[in-house]
Amino acid sequence: MSILRQVLDRFKLRVPAPTPPGIVLALGGGGAAGLAHIGVVEVLAENGIAIRAVVGTSIGAEIGAFLAAGRAPSEIADMARKFDWIRTLRLFMPDFPAGAVSSGSQILKFLRAEIGERRIEDLAMGYLAVAADVESGEMVVIDRGDLIEAVRASISLPGLMSPQHVADRYFIDGGILNPVPFDVARERFGGPVVAVAVHPGVPPMPALPVADDSEWPRRLRELLEQSWIPKAPQLREWLEQHENHRHQNRKAKTPWSARRILDRAHNMMLNELVELRGRLSPPDLMISPAVADIGLLEFYRAEDAIAAGRRAAEAKLPELKALIAGR
Repeated sequence: MSILRQVLDRFKLRVPAPTPPGIVLALGGGGAAGLAHIGVVEVLAENGIAIRAVVGTSIGAEIGAFLAAGRAPSEIADMARKFDWIRTLRLFMPDFPAGAVSSGSQILKFLRAEIGERRIEDLAMGYLAVAADVESGEMVVIDRGDLIEAVRASISLPGLMSPQHVADRYFIDGGILNPVPFDVARERFGGPVVAVAVHPGVPPMPALPVADDSEWPRRLRELLEQSWIPKAPQLREWLEQHENHRHQNRKAKTPWSARRILDRAHNMMLNELVELRGRLSPPDLMISPAVADIGLLEFYRAEDAIAAGRRAAEAKLPELKALIAGR
């Protein structure tokens, strides 16, 4: 027995257990822009930077679940690239449950088919999903139980998807209270913490709306011609109302539509939350892919989002490697 060990045993001292190798990822919410997380983890894998735990909010919880379940970044990327806009709509198929557009049943079916039945406490990689209790108003860190239910709770964007009912509690999107959960990651797993932020920023508001060069009108016509649309009259009505509202806002020639004001107010709130949490418990490194132009449900733009994530991670590689070396 070494002299050091004899001294430690004599005085009942304990040597702290060494921190396992690898970084702790904190993946934020942001809808389809969150596919940029895939590009980031691809760059980490290609450069031999191990991930020992992942904490996610909303889309970050979903991407994190695939990682924690053992799916390779390249597999996740291939899966994301298969989504066109019609498949995306089917995933969020409006069935108008109480209080939301979609019940999320198709998303649950998709996740169970791709990930299977898994429990968080049995995963080889540390995993946490952040959600919000809609009744108590508390942030909840889900650290055990059904992995798919945890993801579904964290991605329950108010108004779009109905709250997820788990163990007598109703959960909504974790981004409402913690858009990028780097503070939770450090508290639960230690460091180094690398955060990936994909929530929209707050750029200056243009004086007038830009020209409408989107593909939405053509896509809407294609969608309304689908054979299954007559079976969903509520969906047809909802889409036509959305198009009429969009057209009226453009005729008014003002950026101050109700939808844009609400979106902007929401983005201001997210930025303030991230800044305040960062003052209390900042990540060791923040990666911010340029994905502000990717809409909430534009999952068909996976290629753009993944490329943006790769560029952002590659730009931070020297800092990432220095962070690992510094441990």
